[in-house]
Amino acid sequence: MKILMISTLNLSLPNGGTVHFTSIAKEFRRAGHLVDAIVPSTDDPQKNQAIADKFFDRVTFTPSLTRRIPIGKTSLNSLAQIFTILWQRADQYDWVYLRSSVISSLAIATLRLKGFRQIVTEQNGWFADELVQMGVARPWLNLIKQLQLLDAKLATFVIAVVDGIKEKLVEHSLPTAKILVVGNGTDPKIFYPLPRQEILQKYGLEPNYFYLGLIGDLERWKGAELAIQAMPIIYEAYPYVRLLVVGSGRHLGYLKETYSNRPYVTFMNEVPYEQSNEYINCFDIALLPLMEFSNIGFSPIKLYAYAASGRPILSSNFRGVRELKSTGFITLHENGNYQDLAKQAILMIADSQKLALMGEMARGYAEEYFTWEAIADKILQRMQQL
Repeated sequence: MKILMISTLNLSLPNGGTVHFTSIAKEFRRAGHLVDAIVPSTDDPQKNQAIADKFFDRVTFTPSLTRRIPIGKTSLNSLAQIFTILWQRADQYDWVYLRSSVISSLAIATLRLKGFRQIVTEQNGWFADELVQMGVARPWLNLIKQLQLLDAKLATFVIAVVDGIKEKLVEHSLPTAKILVVGNGTDPKIFYPLPRQEILQKYGLEPNYFYLGLIGDLERWKGAELAIQAMPIIYEAYPYVRLLVVGSGRHLGYLKETYSNRPYVTFMNEVPYEQSNEYINCFDIALLPLMEFSNIGFSPIKLYAYAASGRPILSSNFRGVRELKSTGFITLHENGNYQDLAKQAILMIADSQKLALMGEMARGYAEEYFTWEAIADKILQRMQQL
C-alpha cells in the first residue's frame, strides 16, 4: 500500500505525540509499505532533512503556525496543510493516516473534497477535557467537541488509544464497528535495561542512593509535585532515597522555585529522546503519578518505556493502567494522594527481591505486548480488511 500520513506536530520535538506518529510510520515502512507525509516545517533545513531521511519516503513540509490562540498552538497548523492537501492526487494513495487535532476535521473535509476515499484518524485524547486543564474558556468547549466528532464521522475508521475515547464517540452516535482501540507502545530496542552503576556514574549520581524518578513534560496534571510532596515521608523512613525529576514544561519553573532547595529532589532538564533510556535506567522505581481529570483514561507512552527498560512502576490508580495491575510489575497508589504514594513507595523499597522480579516481569511483558510493531500490525490489518 501507499500511505499518506498527516500530523500538525513538530516532529523534531521529543514528546509522546511525535514518538507515536513517527513510530507508526517506521513500522508501516518496515512492513513494506510506502509512506509519504505532510508535516509542519521545523524552520531548520537540517532538522527537516533528518525527519525526511529517518521516517518517510517523501515529505512535504508546510508552514508552522505557532501563534497562541484558544484552540491550541499546534492545531493551527491544519490550516496551512489544507493548501498542500489541495495539490495532492487521491489516486496516488491507498490510505490517509491523520493524527487528529482540534481542527483536523477541516483537513479531512478537504481530503474528502479531493476524492480521498480511505482515511483513518488517530484520536489520542478527548480534546475538550484536556483543554480545560490548559485554561481554555468553557464557551469554546462545545465547539471543540463538535469538531472532534466531525473528524470521526468523516473518517473511514478511527483509532482510539483508550476505551474511554471509543465510549465518548459511541455516546455521540458513532458506530462501534468504526472504532479500533489501539494503545500506545514502545520500542524495546531503544528502551532496555542497562548496568545501573555505569549509568549512575555517567550522570554523576551517588551510587549508594535509591532513586525514584519520573520523566516527561512537566504539566501540572502529570503529578511531579505530588511525588515531591511524598518525599519527606519517604525520606524520613529511608534517608538515602532521592527523587529525580527529568524533563521540562510549563510547570518546571514553579517546581524549581518552590522545591529546588529540598535535599531529596534533583531536577534534571529535558533530555534528547535517544538518551531517555539512560535516564530511566537511573530509576530504581519509575513513577507515574498522573492526576486523573477525565473518565476516558490514559495510555501514557512513558509507562511502556518504563516497562521496556525493566523498571518497577509506581503509578496513580487511573483507567488504562489499573487494568495492568495483575501483570505484577505495577503498584498503584490512590489518585492525588501523596501520603498513599509515600506509603506504597516505602513498601516497595523494603522488598528488594520483589523489585528485581518486577523489573524482569516488566521487560518481558513489554517485549511481548507493548511493541510498536504489534500496534502497527493491528492498524494495517484493519486497513487491509477494508
